[in-house]
Amino acid sequence: MGVVEHVSVAVQDDFVARQTRAKPLAALAELIWNGLDGDATTINVEFAHNDLVGGMSKIVVYDNGDGFPRADANALFGNLGGSWKRCTRHTKRCKRMIHGQEGRGRYKAFALGQSVRWRVCYKGVEGNRAFEIKLLESDLTDVAITEDEPAPERATGVIAEIDDLRQDYKVFESADGLQELAEIFALYLMNYRDVAISIASERLDPEKAIASQHKVALPPIVSADGVEYPAELHVIEWRADTKRTLYLCSAGGFPLDQVETRFHVPGFFFSAYLKSAYIERLHNEDRITFAEMDGVLNASVEVARSAIKDYFRERAAERARTFVDEWKAADVYPYRGEPETTVEKAERQVFDIVAVHVQRLAPEIGLTSTKAKALHLRMLRSAIECSPEELQTILKEVLDLPAKQQKELAELLQETTLSAIITAAKTVADRLKFIAALEKIVFDPELKGRLKERTQLHKILAENTWLFGEEYNLWVSDKDLKRVLVKYKKHLDPNISIDDPVKVIDQKRGTAAVSQEIADRSGAMETRE
Repeated sequence: MGVVEHVSVAVQDDFVARQTRAKPLAALAELIWNGLDGDATTINVEFAHNDLVGGMSKIVVYDNGDGFPRADANALFGNLGGSWKRCTRHTKRCKRMIHGQEGRGRYKAFALGQSVRWRVCYKGVEGNRAFEIKLLESDLTDVAITEDEPAPERATGVIAEIDDLRQDYKVFESADGLQELAEIFALYLMNYRDVAISIASERLDPEKAIASQHKVALPPIVSADGVEYPAELHVIEWRADTKRTLYLCSAGGFPLDQVETRFHVPGFFFSAYLKSAYIERLHNEDRITFAEMDGVLNASVEVARSAIKDYFRERAAERARTFVDEWKAADVYPYRGEPETTVEKAERQVFDIVAVHVQRLAPEIGLTSTKAKALHLRMLRSAIECSPEELQTILKEVLDLPAKQQKELAELLQETTLSAIITAAKTVADRLKFIAALEKIVFDPELKGRLKERTQLHKILAENTWLFGEEYNLWVSDKDLKRVLVKYKKHLDPNISIDDPVKVIDQKRGTAAVSQEIADRSGAMETRE
């Protein structure tokens, strides 16, 4: 055999630069995790502001952890990957769960600024010693490390300073930012009560902000190579408003990514944590960024979403029962006895949900007189019996709810399949009444003699073309394209304005043939729906 040449692989700047990408809050969280993985029990994040340039000028993260010896600095900062954390899942001294294990977290600081300095103090054989590490974005492969010196006056730990900030990070000091950080570290802080994290002197205390918690075991996630990973959903309901996020977590509960919940849960503010070693595997294989493309994980996410939805539906029912019991005790509940049919039961469930939601949005209703309260409840019942869709008009014109709250209730009704049951039942009942009346008009010896076909019967049937079959439900007597679209728009968007005549290319207006074809297609769509 010939001579074998060994070539060292050099890490290029573009590869290192990719490790610096992160959203601001995620980047700050990564710096905090580094301190926690170093056995810190106290993390303080402080911000310096420059009045001359305006806004934040420096971010400093203090931790009271063990630091690390100068002899380890070359390995820790001179390599990407190969972190000591891969060899253990617990911290060295306190034996707490480890968050990272790829040795990339320190680079997330560059998502915030262009210059980072780590001031490290560790316990040496003859007392505490300190040194500094500096890294610039302009050359991420050039790590400057000073020699260590005696530091008897300093406590062990790491101080990370980020300079040359990319922007004024007001989100870090906002209520929304503090809430999101509380969500990220909630499980960790509840598991390790001796740990304290403060942001600009504001301590993160998830337990004070938590209204309730719920855990449920989910079906295991089976990877493409046949490995089975247990999965658990942990739901935390908050007292304050939040964006309702589903966090993808390691088995230990460390958030590694997040997805939107994509459904409406009015009146409840929560964070959900999907925990599984499979998510940790995706993270370690650098595939967590593309989690939405992983079919196996997506299936588990959908199961988690369904579980969240079921849980808060039960919570809504519990909340509703409390109000309903009060209304029954005050004799203002608009129903008597127990529901006798499925439709009556569905109608009453929709009423309970809507009435309780209105009570929450407009609490002054609960302070009115008994007669006024009974009137409001009877009015809501009447609107639901007529059509749940008519509630928007009632809420806008009578209860004077703001547009945002009307929209919130509309989204609630869209999520409630019970309203569709009521609408369908009403449609069936109305059609049966129509058929009975039409039969009387057409076949009664006295009435049919006075019935005029074109001016009376034609007009009656023109508004009820479903009589000939559901596929004809969207037909109209005047085959003008505008009329066809006006009738069909409720299936698209009831708020669409169709004021001007609808024209067809090369024609002044929609012809009978064109509108007839559209009506046929619309009827077919209605049938399929």
